[in-house]
This record gives sequence, C-alpha cells and structure tokens, in this order.
Amino acid sequence: MKSTKISKVIVTQSHFRDVNTSLELLHLPIITFKKLEFNREKLNKDYDWVVITSKNTVKFFYNELKTLNAKHIASIGKTTTEALKDAGFHVDFEPSGYTQEGFKEEFDVQRDIRVLYPASKDKRSIMRDYFIEKGADLTEIALYQPAPNMESINQLKKELKNIDGLTFSSPSGVHAFMEHFKKEDLEHIKVVSIGHVTQKALMSYGIQTQVPKEATLESMITLIEEEFQNEI
Repeated sequence: MKSTKISKVIVTQSHFRDVNTSLELLHLPIITFKKLEFNREKLNKDYDWVVITSKNTVKFFYNELKTLNAKHIASIGKTTTEALKDAGFHVDFEPSGYTQEGFKEEFDVQRDIRVLYPASKDKRSIMRDYFIEKGADLTEIALYQPAPNMESINQLKKELKNIDGLTFSSPSGVHAFMEHFKKEDLEHIKVVSIGHVTQKALMSYGIQTQVPKEATLESMITLIEEEFQNEI
C-alpha cells in the first residue's frame, strides 16, 4: 500500500517562488545579504560588457544598471537571466551550461575589451582570473556580502528532525549551515544542491548530495520528488 505521508522539504536559498509540487515546502533562507559601499567613479566609464552572475546582483545593482553606459549584458544562470529580463534588461549572452566554467568555454574575450563585474565580495576568483588572463580591461565591484541568517538557522534547529529533504544553492549557504550543525544531523535527510560547486562544498563535510540537470529550484524539487516516489 502506498504511503499518503506528505514529505516535508526545507529550501534554504535566498530567493523563493511557488513550485507546483506534492511536497510540503518550507522556505528558510540561510543566508542574508547586505549591499556594500563602493567607489561610484567606476560607474562613469564606458563598458563593452557588464557580467551579472546572480539574482542578488540584479537586486542590488538594478538602479546602477539602468544608467550604466554598457553595450552588452552577459548573464550566468537561468534564474539570473530571468531576473534580468523581469527587471527589463536585455541579455546578450548566457552560457548553455549555466556556470562560470561554461562561461569560460563559450565566451570569447577579446584583448582590451572593457568589462564591469559587480558581484559578491566572497565570489570565486574563476571569472576574475579568466578576464585578466585574456587581457580584458576588468573593473570589479564588491557589491554585497553574505552573512548567516540566524532567524532561519534557529528555526532549522527546531525543524530538522521532522523534515525529509533539504536544498542548498551556494557554498556560502553550506558553510553557514555547517557552523551550527553536524554531518550526523542530515543522515535521515535527502540533500539536493544546485551545481557542482555547492555539491563540492557539501562533500567537504562528508555529506552526500545529488545535483539536478538544471540549476533551478524547480529541478531540485523534481529530483527530490522522484527520489521519494522510487521509495514507495
């Protein structure tokens, strides 16, 4: 006889939208973000490309992007592109793999092109190194900084024993979580992560996780649903 129990899944990523699912979803964003001050003279230059790598950048850089003199916008990630389009911007380039590694493979950097790269203060160095290596005129902006969301972490402590699944969408979220929990706390939980970078962060703590084909919340939830259905 099939179980009628509704599986409960906690979504820890910052941005959340309704997903068509039979699961019970609880949104507890484990990371909060603060916009940082930066040298606004960097906005006075003319740019060939501005590279946007997250929804947070769209949120925190929206006003600046509206007035920036940039010929083209490059986006990394399906959700980033959707956020840009929803905000009224045209995306000229997006790698098919939705990752920074995919960007390197598909984006041809011409020497001396002027590139603006606003992103998290704690971003990976892969994009910076790539542009510098190829001879681009790169301007970086440390736009925002992540910090643990203690309200969500305290709620997680209450909920963790009663959930069936948990999603992660960034290494910073993984590290913030593991500052307050142990590997053993997740032994009974299915863990799904967006992308191999987040997967690698979880595995560094000895936590096994699966990665959906697309880096979206919908794909993570579908993967968890399939896992539960296979157990029936």
